Formats: sequence, C-alpha cells, structure tokens
Amino acid sequence: MVIREGRIVEAAIASCETRYPCDVIGDIIAQPVARQSPEVDRVSRATESADAYYYGLVEALKEAQITDTAAPASR
Repeated sequence: MVIREGRIVEAAIASCETRYPCDVIGDIIAQPVARQSPEVDRVSRATESADAYYYGLVEALKEAQITDTAAPASR
C-alpha cells in the first residue's frame, strides 16, 4: 500500500498465500484507492482471499499511522 499526503494512492497484493488463486479477487484490488478505505467487496468462492486482502490493508494502514505519528513535526 502506498499512502501520500494522507491518501491511499496504491494498493496491491505482494504475495498470495491463500489456498485459492488471488486472481479470483482481481476486481477488488483497486477498491481501497477508490474508496479511501480498506473496505472491499465480498467475493463469492474467494471469501478467504478477500478477507486476507482486507486484513493486510488494515495492518498496512495501522503501520502507516504509526510511522506518521512517530515522524518528527516539521516547523
């Protein structure tokens, strides 16, 4: 996930380790950028993959907030 100026500008799948191929959820990959949220649609027959993508996004956003909070304030 890439965040610039507080906005999600890119979201992707770095590795796919679910039992179903990640190309099944290809349609939801761009949703976080469009929605500015980790919320993605459910995908029939690929719930596990869609859930894994969602939770990965949530963790990336948490990490981005921690990094942003830890950065020194500019003057």
